[in-house]
Amino acid sequence: RDHQVSDWKSHKSLCKRIAADIAQADSHTLHKQEFDRIRIKYGLTTEENAGKIADLLANKGADEGISAPKFAEMFGMSTAEAVVFLEWIKVGVKFKEETLDVAKKSGFSG
Repeated sequence: RDHQVSDWKSHKSLCKRIAADIAQADSHTLHKQEFDRIRIKYGLTTEENAGKIADLLANKGADEGISAPKFAEMFGMSTAEAVVFLEWIKVGVKFKEETLDVAKKSGFSG
């Protein structure tokens, strides 16, 4: 407690960063759970559907993407579920890009 009082500004800042990291982790956990529920509910893990999704994502330009309403219509889900599903894919792609970027900068990637 004494360190909290003696260096309150940096302690407060650190606590806020830690709380934000915890909230982000909790948010990712909940998002992933909902993604998995949707994936299973609509059979998106079958080879055929996984292939369709991969093709949709690969064949669109970086700025185009597929709209949530169109994705929802294709797989018989609500638009809200499609948004959750597609946004989780974006999270995964962003993570992959950031990880590869760090690996390249560190000399670990070809």
